[in-house]
Amino acid sequence: MRFRRAPAAPDPEDVARLGAVLLKLDPWAFWTVELDRGSGASFAVLGVTGAFAVTSCGLDGYLVADGRRLLVDGREVRGFREVRRAAKVLRGKLLGIGASTSDVVPLIVLMRAVAGAPRDRAGVRVVRPEDVVPTITARERVLDPSTAELLARRIGHVLPGAATRPVRDGETP
Repeated sequence: MRFRRAPAAPDPEDVARLGAVLLKLDPWAFWTVELDRGSGASFAVLGVTGAFAVTSCGLDGYLVADGRRLLVDGREVRGFREVRRAAKVLRGKLLGIGASTSDVVPLIVLMRAVAGAPRDRAGVRVVRPEDVVPTITARERVLDPSTAELLARRIGHVLPGAATRPVRDGETP
């Protein structure tokens, strides 16, 4: 019987760098939510282009495709199953709180590896840090900003953006 090797826990420095990359998104259109450690993803992003489950990969080296596997200097990129599961859990939470969108895109961000263009493998988009913002913002608009913000705040702790929206009369901060 062969046991599946689980991915290593993400490096806290890589998670912090990933959070900084996600905060480059437009703060009036996208909200980044911290997820629990064991959830399979470090962050959820909710915005006008939908929902995303995002995790980091800290392997260092050059990314190559070897058949169905992605390798960084001979070590396999892991975490596909976990980030897909996190996306599925996030989808369930969103539907449970009344979201009209059910599509959650799982992303693995190669924080240290040298890679070419973004690629899809096993239903997960694998990108470099500089490709995160264009990958998220290039999708079709499916939510209005106020709905995306409300959903993000109901999911968990929203990271403060580069700018904060002013509180309107009658709104709670």
